[in-house]
Amino acid sequence: MKHGFWSTLPHPFFVLAPMADGTDVPFRTVIARCGRPDVFYTEFVSAAGLASPEGRPKLLRDLVLTDTDHPIVAQFFGTEPEHLHAAAVLAREMGFDGVDVNMGCPDRSIVKQGAGIALAKDPPRAKEIISALREGAGSLPVSVKTRLGLYDTGDMDAWVGALLDAKPVVLIVHGRTMKEMSNMPAHWDLIGRTVEMAHGADVLCVGNGDVMTRQQGIELAERWNVDGIMIGRGIFRDPWLFGPHADETHTPQERLSLLSGHLDLWEKQWGTIKSFSLMKRFMKVYVSGWDGAKDLRARLMEAPDIATVRCLIETKTPVSS
Repeated sequence: MKHGFWSTLPHPFFVLAPMADGTDVPFRTVIARCGRPDVFYTEFVSAAGLASPEGRPKLLRDLVLTDTDHPIVAQFFGTEPEHLHAAAVLAREMGFDGVDVNMGCPDRSIVKQGAGIALAKDPPRAKEIISALREGAGSLPVSVKTRLGLYDTGDMDAWVGALLDAKPVVLIVHGRTMKEMSNMPAHWDLIGRTVEMAHGADVLCVGNGDVMTRQQGIELAERWNVDGIMIGRGIFRDPWLFGPHADETHTPQERLSLLSGHLDLWEKQWGTIKSFSLMKRFMKVYVSGWDGAKDLRARLMEAPDIATVRCLIETKTPVSS
């Protein structure tokens, strides 16, 4: 199959967006229990870090797989083709279903390295990186996640055209430029334009930006002819978003049960390796939607450790509204 596992997915298919300190094994496991997306992604991992004797052991923890993850794509970022080639070989050996290179991250620390969307300044290097990734990936399908450009959407055609010249299997487009960040609505009309370009090159196209519900994603897919929809922030509003119970009203007990399960998974996976403060970004995911949730959430945000969080959610008896 030319498009690998992507060819076996429904239309439109749904993908959970890769999010730094977000889409790790614990959170993916929670989402799989609520109703899994058609495709999971890892957090993005530094290809240069994996090439470093000091960085490799630490970063391998971000590439841990579970049986409930498949199909799953390993996402990397970097600027050196040889690093991306080696990362793709590693992903293949570890049993991933696909590999992706992030050419869309607008974070200042990533852009400063020349990676992420900064590669739009150097399309020839971007093409070299994709080619190296394809070579290292072997039979695994290669995808590219990007934005509409750096500062001006007028540069979109040239940038997207360069990426398509490198022949990825899938192009994932976030409908904003680097300059726009998330400060204005996503340009779905321009995503529609990238779909035309991608399909003309026999490349699947996935749209990303401002999708908060599954139904909204279906409507956007029908209007703009994208093959799939990638959702990031929407999952923080509704952990059940991808499953049959999306948009239902879930009881406080159900939500706190998810939080408790996430804590168990976090402790097993990370222990003291990662700061517990990273877990706090998920508090609003679970603790919202009922009278008293705001007060409980504030207390949880002040908790210094997992033991304190457990105490608070076990002694607090929420009442469904």
